Amino acid sequence: MDRVAVLCKKDKDLMESFSRLSLRCAGHRSLLLTSLPFFSSYLAANVKKEVDKDRLIIETTAQEYLAGKPRCELDLEDMFERTKQIDKAFLSSLMIPSFSFHLRYSDFADIRIQRIWLISRTVYALLAKWPETASLADVVRNAYSGAQFKERLADILHLYNEETRILSKSLRLGPLNHAVGSYAETMYQAMEEITVKLTERYTKKIYGDQTVHA
Repeated sequence: MDRVAVLCKKDKDLMESFSRLSLRCAGHRSLLLTSLPFFSSYLAANVKKEVDKDRLIIETTAQEYLAGKPRCELDLEDMFERTKQIDKAFLSSLMIPSFSFHLRYSDFADIRIQRIWLISRTVYALLAKWPETASLADVVRNAYSGAQFKERLADILHLYNEETRILSKSLRLGPLNHAVGSYAETMYQAMEEITVKLTERYTKKIYGDQTVHA
């Protein structure tokens, strides 16, 4: 079993589901979102960017774990710098008229590094409890209590929400700037709401019907 491939696939499924549900929730709150055609393409590109970054973090961390490097010696700054290349690809993929980005990494560097650290810690914890024949669900149950898993997943998604909010506010679209500001807040609130619902759903799926308290 390719354990790293399993982790990357589960992360991709989670983030795509999270994005789809968040966009639907935001659309119900604001007709503005559905009236501006670039929002769906922007969000699709943004979640692809996030999946690509997560894969980089998961694969890099797994390599270090398998090489015997202690978790405390992971080079988070190096991973952060490498994620910037994925950001550049994301920005170049956005074909939006009158579009620009006022992007300052200092605005969200701490948030991204925190998220890299949480994902890396999770990868170490899971690989340490993962015999070849075990399913991912079995491994999660061995590594975390239900409450611990729910809290870890919620923290990772919340940091993604915070960074996405900052990035969305960095968009510049001429006369649509005010609309984009409204979108950023509406989308953030939707993402936070879906974080609660999705973490609850995933936790129940793995740990069964037992009551899970964060």
